[in-house]
Amino acid sequence: MNSKKKSYRAIQQFNQSVAHNFEVSVVMSFYRKLGAFKKVLPKNAPYLQRNGIEVLVVMDEPTEQEGLLELIKNYPFINWKVIVNTQPHEPRNHAPVLNVGIRHATKKYILISDPEVEFHTDVIFQLRQLLENYPGHYATGTVAFVENNSQVTPHNLHQFDWMHYGSLMVEKTAMEQIGAFDEQFKVWGGEDDNIRRRLHMAGIKQLKVPHAKSLHREEKLMMKERFAKTNSFSAKELKTFYYPVRAKVNGNSWGREFNKVVYDWQNNIYAEEMCRKYLEGFMEHEIKDPAVFTKKHKKLLLCQAYNETEFMPGFLKDMTKYFDGIIVLDDESTDDTWELAQHDKILLKAKKKRDGFNDLENRNILLNLASFFKAEWLCFMDIDERFDKRFVDFAAFEDDPKVDVVAFSGVYLWGNKDIYKGLPYSDKGVLKIYRMFRPIGHASISTHKKKLHFAACPYFKNILISKVLFKDHGSLKESNRVKKHRMYIEEDKNQDLPGYDYLLDDTSNLYELDKIKLT
Repeated sequence: MNSKKKSYRAIQQFNQSVAHNFEVSVVMSFYRKLGAFKKVLPKNAPYLQRNGIEVLVVMDEPTEQEGLLELIKNYPFINWKVIVNTQPHEPRNHAPVLNVGIRHATKKYILISDPEVEFHTDVIFQLRQLLENYPGHYATGTVAFVENNSQVTPHNLHQFDWMHYGSLMVEKTAMEQIGAFDEQFKVWGGEDDNIRRRLHMAGIKQLKVPHAKSLHREEKLMMKERFAKTNSFSAKELKTFYYPVRAKVNGNSWGREFNKVVYDWQNNIYAEEMCRKYLEGFMEHEIKDPAVFTKKHKKLLLCQAYNETEFMPGFLKDMTKYFDGIIVLDDESTDDTWELAQHDKILLKAKKKRDGFNDLENRNILLNLASFFKAEWLCFMDIDERFDKRFVDFAAFEDDPKVDVVAFSGVYLWGNKDIYKGLPYSDKGVLKIYRMFRPIGHASISTHKKKLHFAACPYFKNILISKVLFKDHGSLKESNRVKKHRMYIEEDKNQDLPGYDYLLDDTSNLYELDKIKLT
């Protein structure tokens, strides 16, 4: 492979690694901005509801609290956190407000943004992408002040005044190192320049990203007033902005001015309401008990089902030994699958319309449903799969804080419950398959474009190759293998795997199940 191809592949792998789990806390200072926020949120939502992103809205006074909470209920797949200052007051510098958000942030990186800012490009990815390869730096995009009704297109981009302010992304540890924003600022202005100088003093250098563009939307452009305000600063104030005396400020008290959390994605008080609203788009659904939304579950099982009359009873008998709750998605079965999906541990089951077999869509719907529940672990298993009781020690890793993603071993039984077949890409018939992971808020398997044949895990971090082994019974009978072969031929238009003829081969690459040794 030549160097250009190697470089391209490396870039593709790098891009995917960031998109799997952004690890970004978006912090917004909010002072009576509900109207502006409503206007830009529909455009920003697709950027905000991606894996590993949380949005902290820090309200510096309480008058719009109820309106904001009603708004965010319409965006259930953004990981929101809302913190409110209960004391009404006049507008002020938002340094202490941003610090409250930084203090509450749970992700590795902080992105400072404003509620009225609209992402014109994929700012979060563009800044995060650079910081992945440039540790010890912070990244800034550009912002243009535009009126609400202004159209910004590739043809008129040059007409706007793009400034290196607005979006700033940096590791949270860097903010902690310098004491975050300087809380001595009391009136508008200065905190952005000051924190950049102090980051530089601490050895954290700037990466300017001009193609990361945001639009600061306003009812009426206030540029003259803004420049007049800037020109009114005294020499002493300007010195404080641009020439701080020390890198670290505030002592250890920063970000503690107020602390009232009224909404937190990690403990969603509106989970049932949001879930029921989402389920209105399904054919039918059943929720075991409203209490399932407030209970904490150790391990939740996610499974899709389509015409599984043969396997459903055995699946529930086996899986309920190991999981605290089950979410079932019925892909519009035409047999008794829906009726057979009955067990005390089934927290929720829903039936969707089927348009062929779309494995990616089904698993992402299950992840959507799982986001309304509290769980330490999520796990995908198929209805025709069973655990091998010799190799099913979840206790070996489920309490290990260093493990976030777990791969199982899997074998496909073939003609006999004691025989399994070596499938393509397996190691003597044993496949290593990602199936179990800790929740990071709402997530999706979003970096894959195919609807079949992908890793059933939304992100990859702190991976353990476990000794858990499952057996796939779906290929045990010849009739099922022929049916599966026909289905894959019809559904997989890409045919990027080495064909499906192995499903019709009953003689080669067969192994004895009792001789498996997992290391």
